[in-house]
Amino acid sequence: MQKFKGRLLYTGWFNLPWRLVMNDGEEIDILPVINDSLISLNGKRVSYQKTLDSYTLFADVASEFQFKYTPEEYAILLEKKSNGLFINVKAYLDNVLVWLSGRLVEIEIEEDKQIKFFADASEQVFGVYFTDNNSCKVPNGAENTICKAGQPDCCIFLSASSGGFHCEKFNSSIARALLDRLANGNINASRIGNCAILGRKES
Repeated sequence: MQKFKGRLLYTGWFNLPWRLVMNDGEEIDILPVINDSLISLNGKRVSYQKTLDSYTLFADVASEFQFKYTPEEYAILLEKKSNGLFINVKAYLDNVLVWLSGRLVEIEIEEDKQIKFFADASEQVFGVYFTDNNSCKVPNGAENTICKAGQPDCCIFLSASSGGFHCEKFNSSIARALLDRLANGNINASRIGNCAILGRKES
């Protein structure tokens, strides 16, 4: 089994490299090893498990889904039955990697068996709730102490409107657009915040 642990600085599926900063400060690109792992599961019956801060794709002979992976094109689960149902693994995995970006994470890979991404439980992080559709209301004061509004290390996911401050890290389409801007150097904010999503609490 291969194990990796460090701070994930993921900026999008096609924004390379997929940066992982190890505890000793060394930075590696985790895409090659992840790509190899996904290739090793290609054609196998697989299942997946997804939580707010983890994603696991694993071989499962009892599964009705077969994994189809073509690097740089698609990653999907096709159902064994003939009803045409499929699950877009790439979309789910990309979503979890965005949510985990900025955080300390652990990655465990067993070739031909599984690939697992999960948050490092030892890191204490600030949590937010979905409050306005997929945006998260930032508690009063946290825009300064946590998000660092107007400061050099302001989080890229902080947004402001007449309704106050919001976190857009867990608002998939907006988060991806902001990460693209960061990857291309088109945003003033510089930090990928390490906040976690705690669930939903409508305002």
